[in-house]
Amino acid sequence: MTQTPSDKYLITSVKNAMRMLRLFNRRQTEIGLTSIAEQIGVPKSTAHRIAALLVKEGFLSKNPRSGKYRLGLSLLTLGGVVSTHREMYREAFPVVSELVNEVNETAHICLLENDEVVYLFRKESERHNRLITSIGRKNPIHCTGEGLCILAFQDDRTIERVLSNPLYPYTPRTLTKKEAILQELELIRKRGYAISIEQFFEGFMGISAPIRDYSQHVVSSLAIIGSTSTITHDRFPELIERVVSAAKEISEHLGYYEA
Repeated sequence: MTQTPSDKYLITSVKNAMRMLRLFNRRQTEIGLTSIAEQIGVPKSTAHRIAALLVKEGFLSKNPRSGKYRLGLSLLTLGGVVSTHREMYREAFPVVSELVNEVNETAHICLLENDEVVYLFRKESERHNRLITSIGRKNPIHCTGEGLCILAFQDDRTIERVLSNPLYPYTPRTLTKKEAILQELELIRKRGYAISIEQFFEGFMGISAPIRDYSQHVVSSLAIIGSTSTITHDRFPELIERVVSAAKEISEHLGYYEA
């Protein structure tokens, strides 16, 4: 796809904004406009325009006494999100590893982002199934048990927004009707877990349970995913109990408590 001049200008501006933010460190907590322009190699007028936008969005602030720029509070908010993800990984790793060793199925921890389910953490089993998932991968919510397991506990506005997106049928068993998905979400809330059989990939299924944090809200889900030839119906009671128990243990590590 050919880039237009406006596209190139926008990309250059974003790159310069990122370079500007990276100038700040423990030895250089405040920087004047002239120095910023020199360090990122742009005219002072360009540096001023970018800095003004970053100030407006809260990524930079301006010291009224010195006139120099420093990092803004918006970065602190984003840092808190990253910190939460790192805490999730740290607290979940031993629990998920134990779960995988016990049931010999691949496990994932997922969260919702921009109306998609994102795979934050993955622990492989010895079976090495050909699962098309990886850390950072994004999949649709409506066809994944791990996504529906989180969505079931969100507010009505979030559910309505997600279900207003195209509901593509990935397999013959994919839920594509809003009414059917709403019924599935209600069932997940009652059960406290989700079962997804060949809704995204034929020959694969998953069992998911919600993970809550100190706010008492569902923030992610834990899922085991494997072949329908290994996750058989006779194993459901054991696997459901283990997944729900592991998700609860992770929740408690994140500060959740039953009221």
